[in-house]
Amino acid sequence: MKHPRFEYGDHTADILVIAYGQSLPEAFKNAALGVLNIMYDTSRVNPISKVDVEVNGDDLEQLLFNWIDEVIYWFDGKKMAIGDITVSELNENKPKIKATLLGEHYDLGRHGFRGTIVKAMTYNMMSIERINGEFKVQFVVDI
Repeated sequence: MKHPRFEYGDHTADILVIAYGQSLPEAFKNAALGVLNIMYDTSRVNPISKVDVEVNGDDLEQLLFNWIDEVIYWFDGKKMAIGDITVSELNENKPKIKATLLGEHYDLGRHGFRGTIVKAMTYNMMSIERINGEFKVQFVVDI
């Protein structure tokens, strides 16, 4: 069954993000883009700037938490509109992700605003699983 890159599920107060990928790096990438797309239109971003990031965790769940937290920081703290991500490494045994964030300075007129701000990543409803050869990650973000 072919899934979209990401989708949103029902949650009482926040937003459940569900992301898919043929590989775990692709699922982590799509999870980050799914979070960003809650706030602005990621398809409008011109990838003229790049930022290399490296994130660690004690396990895959903490790695996912720290990864999404890092991506939120680059948007909220640095005002970078991220439109694409290249994951160069995702180590499952010593949980670490290395990636390049591609984008430009956030511009309300260019990128839009969807009316929702993601304040924080949470562990609520978090899962990372492989189903029929496809990876699925899910988690709730605080809005």
